[in-house]
Amino acid sequence: RSLGSVTVHETVSNTSGVKDRSGILGNLPRKVTLIDGIMAGKKSGQEVMAPILLKRRSSKSVGGQSTWSPGLGAMTVEDTCRKAMVVNFRRLIKFKEKMDIVHEVIKATTIALLTLMAVKNARHLVFDLLVLSLGLGLYSLHEMSYDAIDTSDFTQMMGLLGNDGEENLRQAQCHDSDNQNRCLQAVTFSSRGWREVFSTLACSFFVLIDAVSWALVGVLWSVLGGNIVAPDWYSTLGLDAFTNDEEIEHYVTLLLVSTVMVLFHCCYELLYTREFQYYMPLKDGEPWDVSEHGTPPGHLNWLFGLPCMWFSTPEAYDSLRVWVTLAGKDLVGGTRDERHSRPIRAVHRVFAEELAFYSLQDQSCAADVRKSLLTAKLYDKLNKTFLKNPIPGEFNAQHRPGVAVTGLSTKTCRSGEMRFHEALLDRGEQPAELGVELVFYDSRSGEFHVPQIPKETYAGSMILRHAGSRLAFYDENE
Repeated sequence: RSLGSVTVHETVSNTSGVKDRSGILGNLPRKVTLIDGIMAGKKSGQEVMAPILLKRRSSKSVGGQSTWSPGLGAMTVEDTCRKAMVVNFRRLIKFKEKMDIVHEVIKATTIALLTLMAVKNARHLVFDLLVLSLGLGLYSLHEMSYDAIDTSDFTQMMGLLGNDGEENLRQAQCHDSDNQNRCLQAVTFSSRGWREVFSTLACSFFVLIDAVSWALVGVLWSVLGGNIVAPDWYSTLGLDAFTNDEEIEHYVTLLLVSTVMVLFHCCYELLYTREFQYYMPLKDGEPWDVSEHGTPPGHLNWLFGLPCMWFSTPEAYDSLRVWVTLAGKDLVGGTRDERHSRPIRAVHRVFAEELAFYSLQDQSCAADVRKSLLTAKLYDKLNKTFLKNPIPGEFNAQHRPGVAVTGLSTKTCRSGEMRFHEALLDRGEQPAELGVELVFYDSRSGEFHVPQIPKETYAGSMILRHAGSRLAFYDENE
């Protein structure tokens, strides 16, 4: 399903020749030098896995199809656009730095609320406790969003989880007994849309509270300054108890600090939604290719540029939702049915940004994420079986145990439902694989890279030419 990887030293010379799977290379003498990884610097003598650079397909290729075997993963930009998670890594790194600053500001203002507590009377006590409760609630809401950027929890989970169903694959003596889906088990998801709705309502509530509070402060200052006459509701709200500016200084200070928290959190949520919840539109029924079609319209792309990450098609994101639903959703209490497909609702949202941030830690993490997205097999934890896509006319398929995943986008399937049934490994049937490619997009050069996976077939740094032309290793110094 995917390319393997062979470690390459800074200078490697080999005259024995290399032969590729598709047979288009033949035996070629080669001299390979190290091309720096996307995130790793060049270090003398250090073994690294260089990224693969994706080139555009030549218009002269027969039928516009790549000459590469589909089992090798995405070899051209056109292949990548079909089903991929694209990480705009330069923007993502800068975004993380800015969001860390915003997070520190919100944390500092929460601490400031604690230091500004001053109880002189019962009214002071009530007001201080109210502001403190709202401030802590807002910080808790912000921490929920920031948790997806902080990959420490995800990394810890990755070290504790195992891959699903590998024992079944070994017992069936499958040629591929690896099912690396730990990333899909560890990634955070939201089963229902309550998280987004609650976050929106909470932000609106805090903005409303601040707006009303500042309006009351403005009226209070105007009355104390003699600019206006106190309205009828002035005494009803107890504002007549404040007789000078010094008395309300404490309250206004707490209100100012809480307003700063609200503004920073709202900006954080807007940027977070814009940068991580996007998939490319279609162009004439085909996936949008930023290299050919430029920046897509909408989503304020004309103002801010391309987001930190996106999915090439809705199908790519819905496929990830299906795999995460079966890999990470709690199935305790489910009913096992060996005769019929049981319905299960797909998770509402997968926080795929965790995968993107984790892949930027080093090249081995990028390889792990790519392999999970590309080759993770669909496994039913309740029935302890692997699943496959139904084939029209397949004998006795409807009586096999399976799963009917609902709640998907109608852009992926008209009914919003995808059905899978048990893959009989002992008969040589292959489980369904996720098949989503992990691609790094360089916004400075406009090039696409894919990280290499350990135990790859090819050695060195590969530059992929246009489809239909020859693939060659080259020396970057020549």
